[in-house]
Amino acid sequence: MILVGRPGWAAATLVLARAEATRGYTGDAVDLAHQVLDTIPASALRETSRTRLRDLDQDLVNADLADRTARDLRERVRALPALVPVGPLSEEPNGQ
Repeated sequence: MILVGRPGWAAATLVLARAEATRGYTGDAVDLAHQVLDTIPASALRETSRTRLRDLDQDLVNADLADRTARDLRERVRALPALVPVGPLSEEPNGQ
């Protein structure tokens, strides 16, 4: 079971959102993406999820979805703060 709000949940939800967009259920796709953005703080959103959000946004552009919810999603994706790189966790070469 994947807990809501965890990185795995975000990844699975965004994969589902892209699948919904591909099937033509763009409203559902946008809703799923908003759920992720509403649940996980932007600073905690992993790069893979950010990539999936950008890919979903491009999917919606390609589908010519111009409604307000898609524009809101685009604005939220573009407003995500830059990732702050996490440095080495320790001075050991293997990071342990």
